[in-house]
Amino acid sequence: MNPDWHLALGLAAGVVLGLGAAAGIAAVRTGWLPRRARGRVVRRRLWGQATLVLTASLGLQPFALALFGPGPVQFAASLLCGAGIITSVVMRQRAMRDRRRSGPATTPGPAA
Repeated sequence: MNPDWHLALGLAAGVVLGLGAAAGIAAVRTGWLPRRARGRVVRRRLWGQATLVLTASLGLQPFALALFGPGPVQFAASLLCGAGIITSVVMRQRAMRDRRRSGPATTPGPAA
């Protein structure tokens, strides 16, 4: 088997994870967001922290598999990655909600 695709896949994953980490760091440090997220995100630094958690979770799984191989350590890493992804989703959802409101925005109904 030719291992050249392993190198290409590793480089592609490194580029994607590097871009995710760069976007997260930029959001945490300066409040910058990618164009597609600017309109919806209220709390920019929290969005950046969620991006960093997601990037670390996605990067841990192949790293643990390459370092330890299949087994109990890789299984524990996959559980940790799943928890990190869920945490990232919750953090992103919180970043899109206004801190001053406890619930979603509602419009007043007709007076009865």
